[in-house]
Amino acid sequence: MLKYILLGFLNYQPMTGYELKSIIDNSTMHFWHAYHSQIYTMLRKLEDDGLLVSEVDDEADKLNRRTYTITAAGQHELQAWLATSMANVAPVKEELLVRVFFSAQRANADILDELRHQRRLHQNQLNEYRALAPDHLQDRYDSATQRDALFWSSTLKFGIAYEEMYLAWLDQLITTLESQA
Repeated sequence: MLKYILLGFLNYQPMTGYELKSIIDNSTMHFWHAYHSQIYTMLRKLEDDGLLVSEVDDEADKLNRRTYTITAAGQHELQAWLATSMANVAPVKEELLVRVFFSAQRANADILDELRHQRRLHQNQLNEYRALAPDHLQDRYDSATQRDALFWSSTLKFGIAYEEMYLAWLDQLITTLESQA
């Protein structure tokens, strides 16, 4: 997936690895995380595959910044991926669900402490999403359109709805466990 995230952002404009990490941290990281090392490894692979090219800016006042630009082959690869419909529901990997699933042997107090802590974390995430301006990415790209903003806003709305659902589920489970105490 990181391949397509990088190609997607580079389709807007050329960027350095640092700029890509920054934009990922402020957008897709909320639903697809990537570490610096993963980004740079994937950038090298994409360049080796001819999907992007890079140029080093070795001016004296800069730190040999490498700027990546998507190639026509990279644009074609991105468009082909976008044109292929997803045939299955993506599996969910949620550690808290695994922990809850196997928590019958744990003391209610310990479970409740963990659930309340998770509730605070998810409430903070919800607050962070609500504080984001729906068009916070649009200012970064000259080529961004109102249509881009529509889809970016849609993913933000999903994040908000997800956190609201997660909080409702946590509240319900906390209430159920509290009634058993």
